[in-house]
Amino acid sequence: MVYLTGDTHGSFLRFTKNQRAQYPFDLTSQDKVIVCGDFGLLWVKDATFTFDVNWLGSLPFQILWVQGNHENYDLIAEYPIELWMGGKARHIVRDKIILLERGQVFEIENKTFFTMGGAASHDMEGGVLDRSSPSFQEERKRARKKRQVYRVLRETWWPEELPSEEELQEGRRNLAQAGYQVDYVISHCGSTRLQERLKKGFAEEIHRVDSYTSDRLTDYFDELEDKLQYCHWYCGHYHKELRLDGNHTILYEGIVPLEHKAGIQEAAGGRKRG
Repeated sequence: MVYLTGDTHGSFLRFTKNQRAQYPFDLTSQDKVIVCGDFGLLWVKDATFTFDVNWLGSLPFQILWVQGNHENYDLIAEYPIELWMGGKARHIVRDKIILLERGQVFEIENKTFFTMGGAASHDMEGGVLDRSSPSFQEERKRARKKRQVYRVLRETWWPEELPSEEELQEGRRNLAQAGYQVDYVISHCGSTRLQERLKKGFAEEIHRVDSYTSDRLTDYFDELEDKLQYCHWYCGHYHKELRLDGNHTILYEGIVPLEHKAGIQEAAGGRKRG
């Protein structure tokens, strides 16, 4: 069985035995949980990282994840890319914690999943500061004085948070090979049009919703919304549990089972979208 959850940001309370007991299902060695970005495990290689890797690796179920914007992409790059279930992946803990790379189509439990992690950080009005810049101290002081959130290049922010054009093109090629039909889409952020729906309908419920602007990834997802046939699209990023419609779910702290709709190949009439 496949389950899904949203951003964890390096806090894994939802996976503890006590928290799992609150769910109306058991997570066993036969199950997989997909984290829709901002997993946060790969951030700093310290004692906490070592503990978390060992503890998460000891859980009965398998953890799969796609990248978010709050990830250490230098640490991610230390793990080699391998082929797994038809797509490219990185084993953080062998067969227990697996990163699903961007632009891939995986076949998991007889269903196809298109994965495209990444998103643009929106919570850094103080900008991205470069520690090697002569003006770093002055810029940091200015941001702190204004109480603005800032990031530090390759310490708390990485330009790889957004997919490269090569990764987007690889996604197009893999989807073309799949006939632009998959059962599920797993991403961190949503499309530009999804974000516009959030701004119009959930402005009071989603923190800083106006800061979610369009970029090459959200526009790419608009392109997929027009071309791709799928049953359901899951994402995280917006720190909200929200079922937008019959085909789009935004996840945060809860763990939910994958919707058991007919696969796209089985669905009569083709496109299954809201």
